[in-house]
Amino acid sequence: MTRLLMLVEGQSEEIFVKQTLAPHLLQHGVFVQPIVLWTKRLASGGGYRGGVSSWNQIRRSLLPLTSDTDAWVTTLLDFYGLPEDMPGYQDALLPGNPRERVTGLETRLAAEINHQRFIPFLALHEFEAWVFCNATVLASHFDRSDLADKVTQAVAYAGEPELINHGKNTHPKARLQGMATGYKETSDGPTLMGKIGIQAIRAACPHFAEWLVRLERLGGGG
Repeated sequence: MTRLLMLVEGQSEEIFVKQTLAPHLLQHGVFVQPIVLWTKRLASGGGYRGGVSSWNQIRRSLLPLTSDTDAWVTTLLDFYGLPEDMPGYQDALLPGNPRERVTGLETRLAAEINHQRFIPFLALHEFEAWVFCNATVLASHFDRSDLADKVTQAVAYAGEPELINHGKNTHPKARLQGMATGYKETSDGPTLMGKIGIQAIRAACPHFAEWLVRLERLGGGG
């Protein structure tokens, strides 16, 4: 069994990993342990977790994980809203293909951490993009039949769920909140992704799919 330490941005991602992603990867021989990113450590011990405010915060949370020589390490952080001081982030905001830009930023992150068992991953553009993979499930979950057309139109305009963009009022979470769904990220997000399922997310989201294949292969299944 291959062990995988996954640094996640917050509670929503942690719940998704525990409820949906980890059981899937376990079938491939990969045991996943999600670890919520430290926001602030207290001198007296403990501290606060969840959210990203600086590059040093990410680095301080990642480096201890790489000292576990028996485990692989990966991340589940949003491309949208990364700290401005993150190496390579400003270049990643320049015009161009979004998938190429986020892949380039992941490559830069790998170079900064410089660990042979580290697989960087940044959700394009945001974790909530995966909720847009099935408009029917979303509409049923909120008991709002009108949402199916709204979600379908948003995806059609962007081209893919992962391409729903980086704007302050148009990133995936903002879209959901703007649809007056009463969306709660720590409950609705993971629940919806569980209903939609890993296979549907991977079919609709190429960047997620590439990451998932790499993680599945850690179990030795090819």
